[in-house]
Amino acid sequence: MDERLPRPEEVWDRFIDALDRAGQAGSAAGVQVPMFVTQALGGKAFGDLSRDDVKQLSRVASAMGRRSDTILMMWDDMQRRTRASLKRSRKDERP
Repeated sequence: MDERLPRPEEVWDRFIDALDRAGQAGSAAGVQVPMFVTQALGGKAFGDLSRDDVKQLSRVASAMGRRSDTILMMWDDMQRRTRASLKRSRKDERP
């Protein structure tokens, strides 16, 4: 049986799908960046990425013919949700 390795575009699409599902479930922070992307970013958790890291992922998406703004939008959404959650928890701690 011939085991075909997935093309980078397939791996990318699965990554975006995983981010979408995790985001809908609450947080995409734990989704790992695929290893093929870059040596520096592959294997990192999405929540550990900086804005510059995400811009690099955006360039990877564009090079593969995928929408580069999708990854930026997902990261921004995750950051907004995290900040809102921190604000709520601080507000709840006030006497």
